[in-house]
Amino acid sequence: MPGVLEGIRVLDFGRYIAGPFCGTLLGDLGAEVIRIEKLEGSEDRWVTPVAEGGEGAMFLQMGRNKLGMTLNPVKPAGREVVKKLVAVSDVVIANLPYEDLKKMGIDYETLSAINPRIILATNSTFGSEGPYATRVGFSRATARCRPGPTRPMSISARRCSPPWACWRP
Repeated sequence: MPGVLEGIRVLDFGRYIAGPFCGTLLGDLGAEVIRIEKLEGSEDRWVTPVAEGGEGAMFLQMGRNKLGMTLNPVKPAGREVVKKLVAVSDVVIANLPYEDLKKMGIDYETLSAINPRIILATNSTFGSEGPYATRVGFSRATARCRPGPTRPMSISARRCSPPWACWRP
């Protein structure tokens, strides 16, 4: 039985959990998902190795229903491949800081100039503005619980309270 997203092409530049899991769910629903990694394979590929080749459990689970390729989108040849893929794709997933998206040519302005219908699905622990915008992280709870005026506000506008574990650096 075909999935509800059959005919949708997704480029997955995601790393670790948030981006790859989004791509996995879209693949489960029938989208064609292409995971794009750096040439030597992304760092999340090797976490908690369980396969003979050293691939990790999370990578294998998040990689189901996906095609894969490696390239360097910062180099001219890699950038050309990305442009060709974006032109025939519907969605780009990337959970990277905005500065990195720009460097790789996968920020919304660049993508929409190639394909005006493209959807960019992205998230970042510390947001796209402010003093921590270039940092990477894994948990919104960490970002919410940072003390001081630069701490991002949670959706519910609550200060850090249970069940969140908070600390000062």
